[in-house]
Amino acid sequence: MYPELKLILWINGFWKFTLFDYIFPWLTYLGSHIAVILFILLSWILTKNRKILFSLVTIYFIQSFLIYGLKYLIQRERPLFFLQSLPKIYVTKAEVFDPSFPSAHATYAFMMATILSYWFPRYRLKFFIVALIICWTRVYLYLHFPTDVIAGAFFGYILTKIMIRIKKGALQHGVSFNCEKLL
Repeated sequence: MYPELKLILWINGFWKFTLFDYIFPWLTYLGSHIAVILFILLSWILTKNRKILFSLVTIYFIQSFLIYGLKYLIQRERPLFFLQSLPKIYVTKAEVFDPSFPSAHATYAFMMATILSYWFPRYRLKFFIVALIICWTRVYLYLHFPTDVIAGAFFGYILTKIMIRIKKGALQHGVSFNCEKLL
């Protein structure tokens, strides 16, 4: 058995709580494509800035291209398939259709946390805690190995930081004024 499978089984034995069994299948979707698209649209609506819309869509497409390119290049199966004796979890077939490495949910969670931390530095720790919780749900639900979410989080953070540096003016313009009013 892979050492990571042993770690996943330990995590689910040690950290198993009935509350997590109900909450995590819902929390995990905060890192989904739907959540990212809503984040992009909400950011655009709140700022009324096309440069922000274009920049966020660019970041999303670049990360999606890289992550899904790696997924299909590496073809790592999800832990769920190795642990066939475990009870089924609350996911659709589309959820487990693509390969495991790296985790797109972790990538998108860290992408959104990095952007929000750039806009609202005062809340940086809270944004990254939420991103870490999303990553944790992926391992807890047997959808990813720990290295899948670590790699996804790394790609999400690093690629977003690079894009923020490249598109600094576009992502900064008007955001602090319009978004700060909401707080």
